[in-house]
Amino acid sequence: MKSCKYKAGVTLIEMVVVVAIIALLVSMVIRVATRTDNQSRERLTESTIAILTAALEQFGDYGYNYQSSDYTNLDFPLDCNNYPFSGLPNPDLETTLGSALGATVSIDPLAGSHDPKYSGSEVMYFFLSRVPQSRKTLDKIDSSLITNIGSDGREMSITVGSKVYPLLRIIDPWGITLRYDYYNEWETNLTLRNEGKRTFPVITSAGPDRRFGTIDDISSR
Repeated sequence: MKSCKYKAGVTLIEMVVVVAIIALLVSMVIRVATRTDNQSRERLTESTIAILTAALEQFGDYGYNYQSSDYTNLDFPLDCNNYPFSGLPNPDLETTLGSALGATVSIDPLAGSHDPKYSGSEVMYFFLSRVPQSRKTLDKIDSSLITNIGSDGREMSITVGSKVYPLLRIIDPWGITLRYDYYNEWETNLTLRNEGKRTFPVITSAGPDRRFGTIDDISSR
């Protein structure tokens, strides 16, 4: 009697199926890891915004006095974004700070390159750091989210009068500078405008997609 012997082996179809399963598993692991990482970053962002909100409340309670009478109706740091804070359509950081402080303000032209998109966060940090209690609260922020690196990778500094300060700002865990501004309704609500009142400032992160104005923005509002 002859016995039939079969050679064990893997067919091309079987190999393709195995590779497809491995690719699917890798894809699933990457998606889970990315989501877990983003959730961790989102929690850190929310925590940072909560710290900044507390610092803003302390700033308001302190009753900081601006040098310029143009800012006497501000209970919080100005936002350096638009007309109500300097009389200019698009005020630059030096003009806005100089007006509020009653001093000559200049960004070191030999230091890092300054992006106007940084200004709101920089002004917020600058003024909060001038109030002792707010400054202590800022110390609770993860140091990795505080930077003075300009768009060219160099450190930025600012001179107020004769004193030089690092030009610090807050970024989110995705590396995008936090946006700091006031509710838009102050612009359109004549009652608020006539009473000279400002609403509470808003702090916003662009979120995982790194773009403002999308569904994943993280805001104090």
